[in-house]
Amino acid sequence: MEYKVNRNEIRESELDKSPDIVNLNLPWSLAAVGDALIATRLNQFNHPLDSGFHDMVKIIKEADVAFINLEGSLFRLLDFKGWPEVEHGGYWQVGPPEAAEDLKAMGFNLVNCANNHTTDYGVEGMRLTNELLDRLEMVHSGSGMNLGQASRPGYLETMKGRIALIGFATTFTPMSRAGNTRPDMMGRPGLNPLRVERTYEADPALFKVLESAALKLGGRIPQDSGQLRLFGVTINSGIETRVIEKLNVHDEGRILHEIRNASMLSDRVIVNSHSHEPGNESVVPPPWLVEFAKKCLDDGATAFIVHGPHQLRGIEVYRGKPIFYSLGNFIFHEELYDPLPSDFYELYDLPESALQSDLENIRFKEGTIGFPSNPVWYESVVAVTTFDGSRMTGLRLLPIDLGRRLPRSQRGTPRMADKPVGERIIERVAQLSMSFGTKIVYEDGVGVWQQ
Repeated sequence: MEYKVNRNEIRESELDKSPDIVNLNLPWSLAAVGDALIATRLNQFNHPLDSGFHDMVKIIKEADVAFINLEGSLFRLLDFKGWPEVEHGGYWQVGPPEAAEDLKAMGFNLVNCANNHTTDYGVEGMRLTNELLDRLEMVHSGSGMNLGQASRPGYLETMKGRIALIGFATTFTPMSRAGNTRPDMMGRPGLNPLRVERTYEADPALFKVLESAALKLGGRIPQDSGQLRLFGVTINSGIETRVIEKLNVHDEGRILHEIRNASMLSDRVIVNSHSHEPGNESVVPPPWLVEFAKKCLDDGATAFIVHGPHQLRGIEVYRGKPIFYSLGNFIFHEELYDPLPSDFYELYDLPESALQSDLENIRFKEGTIGFPSNPVWYESVVAVTTFDGSRMTGLRLLPIDLGRRLPRSQRGTPRMADKPVGERIIERVAQLSMSFGTKIVYEDGVGVWQQ
């Protein structure tokens, strides 16, 4: 069922008769950053001489709204009553609860909690993190004790109006998907999902090879169906080899309904999608994500922000509204999670006596492979968008450096980039944005959107 209301008609008739308490046409600003993978506190607050860090924090705090994606849980392991789950987002990510206080001190007031690490430590880890954010009065969305709660917006009250945040994920573990409540059955805790349904087709030559493989490897070939099952995947015979992707209609409808509802109950709506697709190595978002972002903006969202790929992607301005297809990383303590479950040590054939440093030395070979080997994982931006009411008027991209070449204990914490690194970062995001018709130039140390 469609629930559509003309927001502009109601707003105009109501505002003509009501007192001008909050001027919704006042200029306001949104600071948005990349993924926060937090394993320790941010000790840069204790080092006033770290000007690059404090200059960056000053810019974030000056924004009316500051948004971040919290990729992981925050609680104290010694007090934790749960356990690390078998299903995880690629790593078991948990940091100290005090780190949430650090994020608040940096000025962040909107937090997305829907991502592939939401339930690394089960529902209990998710619940403790949400309760911590509630105690600190940090508005969050994207996860909850059932699908209804996980789908609902978080609302931030500001002097420039009421801001709604709707968070969801397209990349997540099966166990982390929240479920609906019924009259005769409780709902399932988890995150707000947007499922991507995939259909696989193989050209005639490849299909024949796969048929042979299915017969030998325990697959299934229904008689005269032009279809086979192999390794849990259904493959259809087709003219060409391809993967067809489409969004689950129930998830899509639910999220768009929430956006329309939030646009009636607030003055601005920020939408966040945690989407690694088609993969972390790709700088091009999948077509279905581009299309859905625009649907969200058409239905009342003010800005659409993507996280997940761990590196920058391009920026599009659609009908005067920004789409950030990935803001890369903001905090990246990838090598500092300690301790970790036994499963991870077993993966690298390490004995029970092994410590976390032994694991990381093998995993990264001292920075020659994996995340530490490429600067794109450690170079990003703080995106500061300015608006007049709902109209985007400016965009500045402040380049940040997460210290790829610093010692492991210091690597992954952001600060303003120096000029050579900053120019390289802005040049990269400018090139990635050109295909979307967005022009970004480097001026006085920052990237500037050219209208």
